[in-house]
Amino acid sequence: MIGVLVVTHGQLSKYLLETASMFVSDTDLVGAVTFSPGQGSEDLEAAVREAVAEISTGDGILALVDLPGGTPAKAVSALLLENEHIEIVTGVNVPMLAEVLMYRESMNLQELMRQALRSGTDGIVSVNKMFQLEGGDL
Repeated sequence: MIGVLVVTHGQLSKYLLETASMFVSDTDLVGAVTFSPGQGSEDLEAAVREAVAEISTGDGILALVDLPGGTPAKAVSALLLENEHIEIVTGVNVPMLAEVLMYRESMNLQELMRQALRSGTDGIVSVNKMFQLEGGDL
């Protein structure tokens, strides 16, 4: 099974995982790492390394981070030279995380990464426009 690591600024990673677990109960081999105010990047990188060690099974790890170029993304990226079985996707949201958790046993790492991109993007919609296109009213 592919491990999933969510790394964000603040407590967002924990809350995203808590919310996604309302839809998908299997959160084995899933880690949430937070980057708190006042925490150094070295501390975050150490926490990421520890989480990766805990969830690694050899099938790969999909890391979902909040911002491209942010400290959480950089902390996970630091592991890329050491571990070629890590994929990183930015812009983590609830649809992305929930679908990743649903599909991680039936897809390989590359497929799961593409699914994360697809579901994360597809989960962003304008409800107003959706109703307008369907001819309905809010």
